[in-house]
Amino acid sequence: MGKIGKRWGKKVTYIRDWKKVNEELVLRGVYYLDFDWVIHWDKELEEMNNGKVGAPYQFPKSLIRLQAFWSQSYNYRTVEGITRQVCAFAQIPEYNDYTTIWRRVTVFDEPLPKPNGKNISAATDGSGIKMNMAGEYFEDKYGDGRKKYIKVTITADPDDKDLLKVEVSLEGEGLSEPEVAEKHMKELIDEGHDINKFFMDGAGDTHQLFNFCDQHGIDPIIKIRENAVVDPGGGGSWRRGQEVKWYCKWGYKKWAEKKHYGRRWTGTEGIFSAVKRIFSERVRSKKIENVCKEAKRRFWAYAVLRKYAQRKVAM
Repeated sequence: MGKIGKRWGKKVTYIRDWKKVNEELVLRGVYYLDFDWVIHWDKELEEMNNGKVGAPYQFPKSLIRLQAFWSQSYNYRTVEGITRQVCAFAQIPEYNDYTTIWRRVTVFDEPLPKPNGKNISAATDGSGIKMNMAGEYFEDKYGDGRKKYIKVTITADPDDKDLLKVEVSLEGEGLSEPEVAEKHMKELIDEGHDINKFFMDGAGDTHQLFNFCDQHGIDPIIKIRENAVVDPGGGGSWRRGQEVKWYCKWGYKKWAEKKHYGRRWTGTEGIFSAVKRIFSERVRSKKIENVCKEAKRRFWAYAVLRKYAQRKVAM
């Protein structure tokens, strides 16, 4: 049933199939104990070891993928214990120790699931994830200039809520959010996707980003600065100048309503909230080279869980 609420003083009916939503959330938990892949254990190992130089793999990638999910909630020794018990229940042929799990999981890298269609919308935003043993207390106590946050910038489709791209760096390092947005859109276009609309907050109010959207026929729904004016010399962005005129004419509320600016929240803030709620907002890794990888795997894990549940419901 629909839920009636208010937005900017107007009544809005939010339609959601709660039965389907509930089933998808339940099925995400099924993934953690789905061992259908085990029937291909030997075949997968054979393919992985074909032409490999050095010691052969003893455990298939499918097991490591599952352990990468478990490691989002438990430390590696606990993951070994879970794997042992699964082996005792005869769900898998053998188990690996926590050192092997750590070595394989820390270098595990897999692309995000592909979006449902070729035509997509995109929204970019950034947020922070806390590092292990980081914060004001540790900064004051040890005074070693340790970083406080991992900066995660994501691009997602606000219509289908698909996570499209993830960029992770340490606080104060890496590309700016507008640069990441442009990079992500370039990659999506190169992969064959047509981006019809692009959403971003005021951080995206740059001439370069507006020019990029104009060049590729993308409607830029980017919040304009309050004090923005049209460049009288014409040396800036033509498309930004048009957007500034509309923004100044309509005002923020009317502009946001006409442009459906609020949709960006479902594509970015919704994903950030879900990932932090499910996997926590603090990584456990201590080494600098591993913290960014762990943070990125966290968003990959969320995307895979969501796609898995959607496929199961569709079946």
